Amino acid sequence: MENKKCIGCGSILQIDNSDARGYARSLDNDYCQSCFRLRHYRDFKRVKAEVDDGATLAFIDNFKGNIFWVIDIMHLNQSLHTGLMRSLRNKKVVLVVNKRDLLQKSVSNNKLEQSLMRSLRDEDVELMEVMFVSALKRQTLEPMLEYLENDDCAFVGCVNAGKSSLLNALLGNEDLSVSPVASTTADVLKIETGIGNVYDTPGLSNETALIAKFDDQALVTLSPQKTIKPVVFQLYEKQTIVFGNLGAITLTPQKTVNVISYIPFPLKRVRPERMEANLALDHDFMIHNPEYKKKKWPKMGDRIDIEIFDIGFITIQGETLEIETNFDKSCEIVIRKAII
Repeated sequence: MENKKCIGCGSILQIDNSDARGYARSLDNDYCQSCFRLRHYRDFKRVKAEVDDGATLAFIDNFKGNIFWVIDIMHLNQSLHTGLMRSLRNKKVVLVVNKRDLLQKSVSNNKLEQSLMRSLRDEDVELMEVMFVSALKRQTLEPMLEYLENDDCAFVGCVNAGKSSLLNALLGNEDLSVSPVASTTADVLKIETGIGNVYDTPGLSNETALIAKFDDQALVTLSPQKTIKPVVFQLYEKQTIVFGNLGAITLTPQKTVNVISYIPFPLKRVRPERMEANLALDHDFMIHNPEYKKKKWPKMGDRIDIEIFDIGFITIQGETLEIETNFDKSCEIVIRKAII
């Protein structure tokens, strides 16, 4: 008898070990217990799949149809998986920029596309099209149907890029498991539709060790469902921006600097000498057992983004004499030219 798989995450169903992946109370069930609890109770425990990146990349290497490469606009640099970009060479690729609705409508898609092309200019990936989409706005997904009518399609990308959410919205069902936890999909899932076959692939690993310090509430906070209203801090002197108990950024402006936050939780401006005291306070966003590490960054320009993997990004407008970060040592931080 062929092993039955959970239709939510692709794990092989089993009834022997409740602590192991794919456990179900009955093999007649369509969902494993983790996906069942995720769907009905928003319980994120034990939904993370053990994913073999090599197997996923091998599938992409051998795939001949259209590929929807899904990236998260709020986590751009984290979405650029080196192995995936190698596998996308000489493929029929559509770049799908997900979670566009989290940025304000006043942000130009043309400007975003120019920024994306700048980020990809050293990669040998040819794109058939760039789409800006949201799983919450199905009309943004309709241009995908033309590709599906012409050939088989595969959705690829990093963990938490939103592939399964987009597929659920595109196909008009809620079968695929979706959560704020990275790697909910365990195996390549083939979905037969009336117009062609679609493949949902496991998210490729790009999460940091930081996610082990998140509780369920933090995961929900970091998965906003509505447009993030940018918050602007004007700095005229050396000051510190505190990110809950996650860490802080201290900026020394040459004249005036604007810090624009696209982070989905409140930040706080304090004097540098008050940084450590503020990190020790209770905040709207908290991680478990933070351990801080300082780093000074070279001067970069007058319009830059600071992206914190698994968190989001801020934009800094204006010349800075010095930038110093003091974040949990699990944080990965990149500085790039501003995308907005």
